[in-house]
Formats: sequence, structure tokens, C-alpha cells
Amino acid sequence: MSLVFLLLLMLLATAVPDLVPSVLSIDRHPPDLWAVMALYLAFRARGFRCVGWAVLLGLVRDGVSLDPFGTHGFVLGTVAFIFCEGRKSRGRIEGASRAALTAVGVLFASWLYLVRILPLGGGVVTFGAFVDAVPVALWSTVMALGLYPVFDRFGLFDEICGRSHAFST
Repeated sequence: MSLVFLLLLMLLATAVPDLVPSVLSIDRHPPDLWAVMALYLAFRARGFRCVGWAVLLGLVRDGVSLDPFGTHGFVLGTVAFIFCEGRKSRGRIEGASRAALTAVGVLFASWLYLVRILPLGGGVVTFGAFVDAVPVALWSTVMALGLYPVFDRFGLFDEICGRSHAFST
């Protein structure tokens, strides 16, 4: 069942840049739901289980974008690896710390993407591109504040994260 919700979220993440309103220039800096999902999996998954799923998310994102195949797979996989629990059990990240880590993670993903496209001939990356990542991180965090509690409440991705929930058999 988690795969169905993951596919639906990927569809939403693909459509978000076209659906966001122009109020407060959100349309110029749309939320990055791909990074938000990779970070959620990193916060919830046990061990390094989330890294493979984050790479898969990135490869799907590459498939629906014009970026070279593997670019977002590398970026989201790296972000998930950095923010995942690893071999230590750190407990559940909630509240303000989860919001702050989401903002930092999306900002890091945006900057890593800009650095990653340099050797691929993606043009010249300016300082303004790095500054433009800040509102993306802000809007992504705002959207995550609404999505994460829903994911937690209904355990939508517990199977992918290696956690059992009440409806598991």
C-alpha cells in the first residue's frame, strides 16, 4: 500500500510547480516535494533503508524532467544518506527540529543539485541561483509541516521505512 501512496505523491510532486499560486512569488520558487519526501523517509526509516528509495525518487524525477539521468538520483540519495538514522537508533524526529532539518535538507539538496550540474555543462551557476534556493526551502518546509503529520497519523510509508503499523499482517 505504501507504494501506491508513493506513486501518488510523485504525481503530486510533478504537478506542484504548475499548480502553485503566484501569490508571494510561490510560482517562481515552488516547493520541492521530491526532497521533502526523501527527507521524510530519512527521518522515519530504520538504518540506511531510505537511501535506495531516495535514489529511486530521484531517478523518477530525472525521468519527468529534462535533467541528465541520475542527477536527482545522486542528489536525493546523498541527502537521504546524510539525514538518515544509520546504524544508531536516534528515535523519532518531530516538531520544530523536524521542520528545521527539512529546511536545511531541502536547501542542501538545492545547492548540491547546482554543484552537480556544473560538470554536466548545465551552464554557469550564479550566486543568485544559490540565493533562490532559500525560498524553495521555505515553501518546502511549509508544505512539509502539513504533509508530515498526515503521513505520521496514517502510517502511509511505514512499510517502505521498515516499520510496522496497526494494519500490517
